[in-house]
Amino acid sequence: MPHSEKLLIGHSRFSGGRDWRKCCPPYCDCVFPSTMKVTAYKGDLSELFMCRCGENDVEAPELQWQWYDHPESDVRIVGPTVIFHPAYSQGTAIVKGNKPLEVDMVHFWEIRILTVLAGTDVMFGIGTECVDLTQFPFHFVSALGANAFSWGFSYEGKIQHDAVQLPYGQKFSQGCIVGIYLDRSCGYLEFFLNRRSLGVAYKNIPLDPNIKLYPMVSSTTAKSAIRLINASSEVDCLQLRAFRALSKQTKALKELKQMPGFKLLLKNYWFFAPPVRYSQRSKKSQLDLVDEAVLPSKSLVSRKQKYKDDTDDINDLYGNAHKIASNRRLPEAEADHPFKEYFDEYFQYLF
Repeated sequence: MPHSEKLLIGHSRFSGGRDWRKCCPPYCDCVFPSTMKVTAYKGDLSELFMCRCGENDVEAPELQWQWYDHPESDVRIVGPTVIFHPAYSQGTAIVKGNKPLEVDMVHFWEIRILTVLAGTDVMFGIGTECVDLTQFPFHFVSALGANAFSWGFSYEGKIQHDAVQLPYGQKFSQGCIVGIYLDRSCGYLEFFLNRRSLGVAYKNIPLDPNIKLYPMVSSTTAKSAIRLINASSEVDCLQLRAFRALSKQTKALKELKQMPGFKLLLKNYWFFAPPVRYSQRSKKSQLDLVDEAVLPSKSLVSRKQKYKDDTDDINDLYGNAHKIASNRRLPEAEADHPFKEYFDEYFQYLF
């Protein structure tokens, strides 16, 4: 029998026996099948995963892409669920979306981790059409970011591009939700963990419309499973940028949600202000993923760096829209407007 990478049998239901204080707690408190149960199960693994948290709590558009079922990949695809190495693992499997992520648009998708992540690597990210999905059938590697054609975020908390790994966030495993935000107008790639931003990871994403980019996931772990729970793509415009800026203002966003005329807007741009649900372990640990993100590279831009007020690029709408205050005076009739303290130069584009 060839060398195989087996699932680790651990005591923790979501971290493969790892100390949960060192691994990001799951998104919710739902019970997931143990590693032993997953390993021994002979039926369709997708039947074991009953939790739908993160799927039913957002009013988002339908999935705008699905997984591409490559005939030679060692994966089993059941709707939005992907099971890597259904029998045993002897290498690295890669899966990608069936549609490219277009330029001049922003793309956001979320993936729920259904099994314990272990072994060499499980990665989430993007890649060009030059990525060979069957390149590593007999090698255990960190596939996404192994060359210049892909960018990846590892379950070990590191990011990788062009074979350069950098620390980025916390380790994560079963029960967590990984979010990927790709801005193909500015060339930014940002990752989320349980709907908390980890900061901009890369600013070198190609903007050439001839370069096709696809969402991708790679895994070396036998019977590892993930599910695509949300996938949205929206045209980049001032309205989108204004909503992103407004989403940082909690009180203003709460008022906006009460206005019936903005129902469609809230549905389309839900990913800027998604509902957040914390497990009991998450509450006890009091972890702030935004503050804990480690972004040491010049190609990485932390939130504090990105939003510093002394930036020289006054035309950077992405980085400055949240802080551009309006100098115009409100008419007396608007003096009591619920948004009067939140008006900025771009807020008008929401109306």
